[in-house]
Amino acid sequence: MLGITPPLNPLAADRQQARWADEPARGLARLLTARGWPLIIILAIQAALSLRLVWTATAFQDEALYLAVGHLELTHLQHHTPIPDFATYLSGAPVLYPPLGAIADSLGGLAAARLLSLAFMLVATVLLHGVTRRVLSSRTAACFAAALFGWIGPAQFLGAFATYDALALTLLALATWLGVRAASTRLPARLMLITCGCVALVVADATKYTATLFDPVVVMVVALAVWQARGRVAGLTAGAVMTLLTGALLAVAYRQAGPSYAQGIASTTLHRATGADSVTAVLTLSVKATGVIAVLAILGAAAVTFGRQRNAPTTALAWTMAAAEFLAPAEQARVHTTVSAFKHVGYGAWFASSVAGYLLVLLPRLSVHARVRASLLNGTLAVCTAMVILAGTIGASVADAQYHDWPNSSAMIATLSGMSRPGGYYLIEDSNVAAYYLRAGIQWAEIDNTFYFGYVNTKTGKYVSNQPAYAAAIRNRYFTTIVLAFGDTQTVDQLILQDISRYRTYRLLKIIPYQTSSGRGEYKIFTLAPVAKAPAHGRRK
Repeated sequence: MLGITPPLNPLAADRQQARWADEPARGLARLLTARGWPLIIILAIQAALSLRLVWTATAFQDEALYLAVGHLELTHLQHHTPIPDFATYLSGAPVLYPPLGAIADSLGGLAAARLLSLAFMLVATVLLHGVTRRVLSSRTAACFAAALFGWIGPAQFLGAFATYDALALTLLALATWLGVRAASTRLPARLMLITCGCVALVVADATKYTATLFDPVVVMVVALAVWQARGRVAGLTAGAVMTLLTGALLAVAYRQAGPSYAQGIASTTLHRATGADSVTAVLTLSVKATGVIAVLAILGAAAVTFGRQRNAPTTALAWTMAAAEFLAPAEQARVHTTVSAFKHVGYGAWFASSVAGYLLVLLPRLSVHARVRASLLNGTLAVCTAMVILAGTIGASVADAQYHDWPNSSAMIATLSGMSRPGGYYLIEDSNVAAYYLRAGIQWAEIDNTFYFGYVNTKTGKYVSNQPAYAAAIRNRYFTTIVLAFGDTQTVDQLILQDISRYRTYRLLKIIPYQTSSGRGEYKIFTLAPVAKAPAHGRRK
């Protein structure tokens, strides 16, 4: 490869290629093979791409949910305040990322929580650079891999998004790096590093349950990396140890977590409800998000497979990392939903970027003659660099569209903050957003949403849910304020609007327009209409 120490794996060039690689690097080749600061440049650009998003939008409902949950978890931890059983319906352990995000939020608001995610994503890029440099023995490939991953749309997005995804992805990356790092150590240190990798893997799975989908990829990458460096027996042993230890730790954690966590894992991950999105819609979103990485990774794995220096562990390693790119799209297509697909495909892209980066360093070797390769080196690397920049530019456009996929709620929140009072009940479509921004004046239990609602009429004692419940509560003037956004629950919102018109118990207070990447919309805020007599009462369930 380009001016590096002898590699541990059989991807090393033959003697003629080695002589070419030892020739003095010039221009762009010298830059890409330098130590340290090329990666710093890549990280600086990645940070800039995410930073431009941090302050451009109010909280998304997922961000608001996890930050609000984090604040409640911290209050419970400090003062033993009763809180809802969040573990029953969250898709990650409420005691891991949410408190971390809430601490950052307490220090600097939503922007600080998003900057915490950016820090995690930068670490993930550094770890990718380290993994690629070790398993493919090329600093150039490592630089290309880091740039490809750090500049794609999902990485830009997750670096400015205050949810558990950035932390879970970084922990997966750490587990992989620890296992790959173990390949070059003696047996005692190797076992210690693999054990630490197992712990990181389990914490990643607990942080976000969907991360478990990539556990086999991490184990296989580690096993094949050890096989490359230490032989087949050592590789198989490393894979077996990591599989058994990770499985044991997950079993213990699952058992100790209790039934609330079991319910949450089942409902959000194992038995996730099937959506209404087509397979085509899922694949289209995936192609927009990481299609460039997928194509380069497949070509890179094919180049390894048919190269003169091919061997079993390296070929398997290349295809394993390339195949990781397709796990999330396949799972999203299976359950027919694009929800979270844009984030999930970034997990697989972390692995696939390594092979994609390696393809770019192979391009100068397409010529048979070493002198021709050397003369074309800088030009070819310049073309490869331009491809990476193009991928980043496309990623910026895709991330922008994704980041403006929800309405700016600042005007709506400002209106509600002047109306909120203790003891009231609120029906708000973006209930998580309201709970996060208005937590100082409105309790979590005082806010209902348009996704599900249960209600018991105290006069009849009858329990109803969803549309009949909304109608009964509106008729009985149960809610203090109603806010409809006509977004994800547009059909339900229209029915609620009909109930408001029918019973005339609420009046329209304000209409607040908003703009998203999907088009124009509006918040409609209703408050109780004046009455001459006391209303009937009901209670939630």
